[in-house]
Amino acid sequence: MMPFLFIHAKQLKWTALFLCIACLLLFSLQPKNEQPVISMNGTMKAVYAGHDGISLTVNADHPEKNVSKLVKLLIENESTASFFVTSSWLEHHPKTAKLLVDRAFDIGVLLTDSSSEDVIIQEISKVKKILSAYGKKEVIFLRAADGEVHDNMLKVAAAHGFLPVQWGVDLRSRSASAFVKEVEKGDIVLLNLDSDLDITKKMISILSAKERLISLSEMVGGNTDIEYIP
Repeated sequence: MMPFLFIHAKQLKWTALFLCIACLLLFSLQPKNEQPVISMNGTMKAVYAGHDGISLTVNADHPEKNVSKLVKLLIENESTASFFVTSSWLEHHPKTAKLLVDRAFDIGVLLTDSSSEDVIIQEISKVKKILSAYGKKEVIFLRAADGEVHDNMLKVAAAHGFLPVQWGVDLRSRSASAFVKEVEKGDIVLLNLDSDLDITKKMISILSAKERLISLSEMVGGNTDIEYIP
């Protein structure tokens, strides 16, 4: 009787060990959620600041040369930024669009027309369809190109699980040197694509030494609070 019990116990031990290893393996193979989890109580609002790091953002509605050079600059400096794009820009600049996806930059939808919910939904669908061809399945960030927080945009965001993100600092209306001196943690910055690339490179280098440059996904999905436009 004793040998039988010993063998049976030994079999149970190996079976339990096998099951534990199998569970760990299955857990490790689960796809990672690249998108932040959005949870908001009450009325939908637009994010304009965080409480940690600095998030650089780009409205990609300029010629491809400007954006592609900036992307390469960010890669060379091991920095990051979040890009807001239109379907028209994606169609005209496939190489840069693919580079953004391949390098895992945050990508959001840039709305140039927020006149109705249908128009916004159509533009979101076009952007998602193009990006999905490059392997990016999820897009959650929205932004109006004019910097306004439109009611139609907020309604679409609330109904379909998107997050409107505007900017707290517009470098198109202030000098890079002044911004570097006054920058604060949590700033969401709109980069100026018309500025000299060498100035932008120097600014990014100084900022990186002063504050941590983080993506929007990290800002809204990490361990930091976010502030909404009232």
